Amino acid sequence: MALLVTATLLSGAVRLAVAADPHSDTFQPDVFGTGAALQRRTPQLTDPLGRECPPPAGALSFATAVDIALCRNPTTRSAWASARQQAAALGSAESAWLPNVSGTGSETRAFGEHVEVTGNLDASVQNSRDAALNLSWTLYDFGARGGRITNARRLLDAAALTVNSVTQQTVLNVVQTYYGLVAADANLEAANITESDALHALEVTRALAQGGAGSLADVLQAETAYDQAVLARVQAEAAAKIALGTLAVSLGLPADQSLTLNAEPVPAQVPELTAHMTDLMAEAVRQRPDLAAAEAQREAAVANVTVARAAGRPSISISASRNLVDTTGVPNQSYNLIGVNVTVPIFSGFSVDYGVRQAQGALEVSEINAENIRLNVTQSVWSAYYSLASANQQIAVTSGLIKTAEQNEQVALGRYQGGVGTIIDVLTAQAAASLARQTRIAAELAWQTARAQLAFALGRLSGAEPIADGAALP
Repeated sequence: MALLVTATLLSGAVRLAVAADPHSDTFQPDVFGTGAALQRRTPQLTDPLGRECPPPAGALSFATAVDIALCRNPTTRSAWASARQQAAALGSAESAWLPNVSGTGSETRAFGEHVEVTGNLDASVQNSRDAALNLSWTLYDFGARGGRITNARRLLDAAALTVNSVTQQTVLNVVQTYYGLVAADANLEAANITESDALHALEVTRALAQGGAGSLADVLQAETAYDQAVLARVQAEAAAKIALGTLAVSLGLPADQSLTLNAEPVPAQVPELTAHMTDLMAEAVRQRPDLAAAEAQREAAVANVTVARAAGRPSISISASRNLVDTTGVPNQSYNLIGVNVTVPIFSGFSVDYGVRQAQGALEVSEINAENIRLNVTQSVWSAYYSLASANQQIAVTSGLIKTAEQNEQVALGRYQGGVGTIIDVLTAQAAASLARQTRIAAELAWQTARAQLAFALGRLSGAEPIADGAALP
């Protein structure tokens, strides 16, 4: 029985693994500059991939919290990774302009008892070596190659705009979680004050009851109010812990990360809204990155229709090869081949027609999606504008609410101690003071988040600056 041993080397099939890291760019040059193309599309943003993100240190300001989130938050990092992937896809599409060159080589050794070599039955071994260098180059394909490249470019535009949109959403989430923790801490502090006031009122009622100036009913009502205040404080403690974990996760940190905040106080007077709604709508349509990404995806779908139609059209290419053959007992052969190839699709089972229909359907879907996002943009601007207008009014109305309510609480307690008031007056005043503190905290949180929501609706929220310097306000 003859034994045949064959070794075949194909171009690109054997590579030296010089690095075990799958993220390594070794032997992966960016010939078409797609990485730079991504950077040009995101000039005001910083790619967090491949750089170290410092841990939080000291009291955490809002701006620092945003920086940490943009570096560590997995959602933001995933958007950047997807954009890098699409940049590489553009380079892969552009490589179709270049020829394909491949090399093949083989060595065959045949041996056995009855191997015939050029008529000589006594020969038992035959060696054969051959090598070839092949080139193929598509010259014209009726727009299929250009359509794929246009499609990849528009998808890279969409990916870069999605990075911008995700960045703004991340900043908005940090606003909500950061000031949510500020509000939770303030609510806990207010709950402690309410509990302390309720305890003080309880002590007063007990003292009056012991002196004969009060009643057991007053003591029981004060005890009930105190127990409710303790329960509210326990709930506020849990809410503060949950808010702390939520902020940590939004920053890309473990939920048990220890954080202390250094939040700027709400100003005594807030800016008024002066812009016209029509101008804000136009600005949002012009600047919103998610809407621009949807438009880019629509343009990519247009290019994909061109690619689908070109699949049913001819293509022209050239091919060339250099061949060497060395076989035992046979004169060496060395020859060149060159040719022009024309491929004309004749029948493909109607797959081309249905491919065009599929691409056209995808185009219609992308157009409808873009229109839906456009409508959502107008709604978000409308809602955010009037939410901020309401928040401004709440800030103005509640500016002196706590002071007045606490003064009323002290007066009611003094009247009760003086024997001219009732415990109902005291408890009512304390409840009003507690509600005033909670209302003010809710108003401040609403104002902070409404500013960010308006900046997000207008497409301005790319960092902490629109919130810090008031640029979010029209």
